[in-house]
Amino acid sequence: EYVDPVNGRQDLSRRILRVVDPDTFPDDSLRVLRALQLAARFELTLDEETKAICRTIPLDDLPAERIWGEFEKLLLRAERPSIGFALARELGVTEALLPEMQALIDCPQEPEWHPEGDVWVHTLLVIDHARRLNDDLDRPRLASVMLGAVCHDFGKPLTTAMIEGRIRSLGHEEAGVEPAA
Repeated sequence: EYVDPVNGRQDLSRRILRVVDPDTFPDDSLRVLRALQLAARFELTLDEETKAICRTIPLDDLPAERIWGEFEKLLLRAERPSIGFALARELGVTEALLPEMQALIDCPQEPEWHPEGDVWVHTLLVIDHARRLNDDLDRPRLASVMLGAVCHDFGKPLTTAMIEGRIRSLGHEEAGVEPAA
């Protein structure tokens, strides 16, 4: 006999992640980050009420090691970490905790070299590709590769300019060192 007073089995069958108790969920702001990594790891969709609650929770009380713990799960355990990062953008997490990634949004790239779009879109594609290609690495090496994928274009917002009719990001590699650090 299954006892399921909140219809969790139905949500799981529909691939939905939902807050069980809207009154207590905000008590621990880490739950917002946990939602990101769970959504990505299990390819779930947050319901609208859960998204709305997550948007109201301040994330300024979390120590770095707890933030890293959730992002490490997102990067190392999800087949498509981009799902969690896209959700982070939607919920305001990138704005609150990842300003270096927030800066990638709407940063243009030369369409001839990057037909996929802005640096944000490009970075999400790189993150997923890096994850697919490196499943055989041990945890420390995989973490290094994945962080490299996340940070690889952090210098572009600082260096992108129109030069002779083309979008260029000259010196973005060097300019990206400080924001990556």
